[in-house]
Amino acid sequence: MSDWRGSLNPLRVFISGRILLMKLNEIVLKEYGSYLKMKYKNKIQELKLEYCTDEHGEYIYLVLIKIKPSQKNKGYGSTIMSELIQYADLHNVRIKLWVTNIYGSDVKRLYGFYQKFGMVLIKNFNDGHMMYYPQKTKL
Repeated sequence: MSDWRGSLNPLRVFISGRILLMKLNEIVLKEYGSYLKMKYKNKIQELKLEYCTDEHGEYIYLVLIKIKPSQKNKGYGSTIMSELIQYADLHNVRIKLWVTNIYGSDVKRLYGFYQKFGMVLIKNFNDGHMMYYPQKTKL
């Protein structure tokens, strides 16, 4: 018997021919993270997403996205970021992250990478926090 989650895309649920978007919450985001890990299981070394809220509403905190060394520079990081951006747009939520060299990455390269996806430095912070603001999308 297969796990029902393996056959569903957590972006949308189809019921009676209609697309229903699941409301984002901690459980839904955890399922989406599991979906991405399974979809890219031979590519992702580690992926951590957290559901958070602040005075401006809810957001996804991208704690870590780490591609396996043998799969780096093949476009998988960009593919996963594109899917995450689409997910944020569909749920109309921000994505926040912190650019750091803790894992040995070049900070300038990371800034450039995330800026390609519309992420901007948060002006109040000098510590590498970036934010993506969702774009309006049509289902």
